[in-house]
Amino acid sequence: MDETPEFAEVRQKAAHSKLPLADLLRFHWKEVVLGAVFTMSGGVAFNLIVTFGLAYGTQTLGYTRAFMLALAMAACALCVVVIPLFGKLSDRIGRKPVLAAGIVLQAVFAFPMFWLLESGATHLAFLGMMLMGLAFAANYAPNATYLAEFFKTNVRYSGLSVTYMLAGLLGSAITPFVTTALLTATGKGSSVAWYMILSAIASLTALFFLKETKTEGRPSRDPRG
Repeated sequence: MDETPEFAEVRQKAAHSKLPLADLLRFHWKEVVLGAVFTMSGGVAFNLIVTFGLAYGTQTLGYTRAFMLALAMAACALCVVVIPLFGKLSDRIGRKPVLAAGIVLQAVFAFPMFWLLESGATHLAFLGMMLMGLAFAANYAPNATYLAEFFKTNVRYSGLSVTYMLAGLLGSAITPFVTTALLTATGKGSSVAWYMILSAIASLTALFFLKETKTEGRPSRDPRG
């Protein structure tokens, strides 16, 4: 049976590069590191909303667990609605502007989120979580597409996997430990807000050194691979 052109292309690529991970680490390690760092702030923001927010709201601020869970679910529901909109916006104006806006908003909303939570008013606490949820959605929406576009086809799967794994270690994995340590040492939510701001600065710096990919279309095979 004759093979389809699509299958032939896949077979030729597999034969040409039998070790895509080796190609990735040899030729694209900068993209992996920068991609992980710019993705890190999204993991930090998500953990502030879901994990740290729940613990801080119930154990320190005295909100009920049911209320804090409702806030986290509301923030996630907001993300479900606005992420497609931010994704569509990135198709029109570019990935980097939307990503940069989300990262900057995470830094801008860091202190207001804690001020609103610490006010003791449920409607203000709700507003604080919604603001951070909106910023996270803008940062998260174009993320996967952007990472996929700046890795060539022969290393794309490996590139996405390794970058997300590293970003998870830098952001989601260590954030609960860092935020708990900061709160224990200082007793103030402002210390955690500073952590959010510093992670946003690191992510924005990494993003600055990465190229825009929207106008390039689907990347071609890397000739070095």
